[in-house]
Amino acid sequence: MNTSTFAALGCSEPFLVALDRRGFTTPTPVQEACFQPGLEGRDLLVQSRTGSGKTLAFGLPLLHRLTPDKHPQVLILAPTRELAQQVSEELASVQPRLAPALLVGGLSYVPQLKALHYGASVIVGTPGRVMDHLERQTLDLSKVSMVVLDECDEMLNMGFIEDVERILARIPEGPQTYLFSATLPAPIASLAKRFLKDPFKIQLGESGGATQHADITHTPCLVADHLQTKALVNFLLLDEPSSALIFTKMKQQTETVSEALRDAGLAADYLHGDLNQGARNRIMSSFKEGKLRYLVATDVAARGIDVENMPLVVHMGIPTQFENYIHRSGHTGRAGAKGTSMALVSFKESRILLAWGRRGGLQLDWRGLPTQAEIRLARAKRLAERVARQEAPAFLDLARTLLVEREPAPLVAALLSLIEDEAHGGFDIPDMPKTEPRREKKTFAPRPGEKPGWTPGSKPFEAKSERPSRPYQKPTNSFDDRAKAPRKGPSPFNRTEDKAPLDRRTGKPFKKKV
Repeated sequence: MNTSTFAALGCSEPFLVALDRRGFTTPTPVQEACFQPGLEGRDLLVQSRTGSGKTLAFGLPLLHRLTPDKHPQVLILAPTRELAQQVSEELASVQPRLAPALLVGGLSYVPQLKALHYGASVIVGTPGRVMDHLERQTLDLSKVSMVVLDECDEMLNMGFIEDVERILARIPEGPQTYLFSATLPAPIASLAKRFLKDPFKIQLGESGGATQHADITHTPCLVADHLQTKALVNFLLLDEPSSALIFTKMKQQTETVSEALRDAGLAADYLHGDLNQGARNRIMSSFKEGKLRYLVATDVAARGIDVENMPLVVHMGIPTQFENYIHRSGHTGRAGAKGTSMALVSFKESRILLAWGRRGGLQLDWRGLPTQAEIRLARAKRLAERVARQEAPAFLDLARTLLVEREPAPLVAALLSLIEDEAHGGFDIPDMPKTEPRREKKTFAPRPGEKPGWTPGSKPFEAKSERPSRPYQKPTNSFDDRAKAPRKGPSPFNRTEDKAPLDRRTGKPFKKKV
């Protein structure tokens, strides 16, 4: 298929209007590949990276096949509540009259039960909450004809595969099933073999290959673990990206890093699994609306975050698996946009990242630590550009008055100092110590009696000597010999209670005193 528009794909008019209203005119490769087989009712096994437009890839064919019946027809399972909420909003934006039932944890049961009572045709949820509704008998899947397993490898990593299998067992045999996964490990392949019938396979680039990362620039930086937060502040002050998603390994670290960013005058907040749903929704809304520029999050909390035109993803240390690094990086460079994935790594992690780069075909462009002088220079350049573009007719009279009192150059310097004096100047970070190359082994100088040319580590040899060898003789007065010699005097071990004690000086029994 070689089409260039959604109209050429065969989308009906209402969907074309909704897509055009959102600015979607050209389908992504995964959307183009999935539409016709999905419209024909075939099962799909799709391997495509995060941010490739998967939601519309399965959403458009499913919405075209929906009937007006008021009962669950489509079940979409996602690993996290954020991703499920994103899928629900995306489908509703394409078909405004659609009211999906969002079944996720952390939210009240009341709207969920209400949506199920009024016969929602599309069910979007996480495996845990969907299983909960099935056990409460508030959800009936007996008439479901279409199933979507979104980011199935993430559900495997989070331990949801058993729940997924139990949910699929509640659905009548023969539904059209879509399985989307960035990677296909053995458990996912086994799941696909059990529940998909003659699936149409779509593989857009090898997992982790260079074809997946053509729009992402990987820029790691070598920095010690205890200096990574300061290095992050310097990079953000130097580059000033419009927004950034920053990944940490632990929950406590998200709070520490976000506090350091706020102390540097940067609008930042944190997101981890311990926050309640209200706080998570508030932070995510601020981040998507641009009120919050930098979001520090853990892997689990960041799954499902979809922000358009995300320019930067930062890894505070690399994750334990290459696939997780790919998922993290996939939050930038989405849908054809350019993005940057920066990793702040220690020396040990840099070796791992180099191996991952060779394995996945990643081009690593290493960066040095920004200095305070570079930050000042970059800030002055941006300020000069802003001033050159700025027009302020309301301040012309004040400007003329000030110019009468002072020379232009000192006046401009004073005005700039009012703007820049309170700005954070970054941190003075020492460079990482360079590892010295291994010293070459010195040539071995043989000692007297040793064979010339022999070096340590080679097979030993017996040195020849002019002195004749003598047979081994056991030394005299050894410990064994002394032990066998007869003891003089009576032995204390032969004493009995009926014998009188002996005087050691005379060898005679003590005389009892009367």
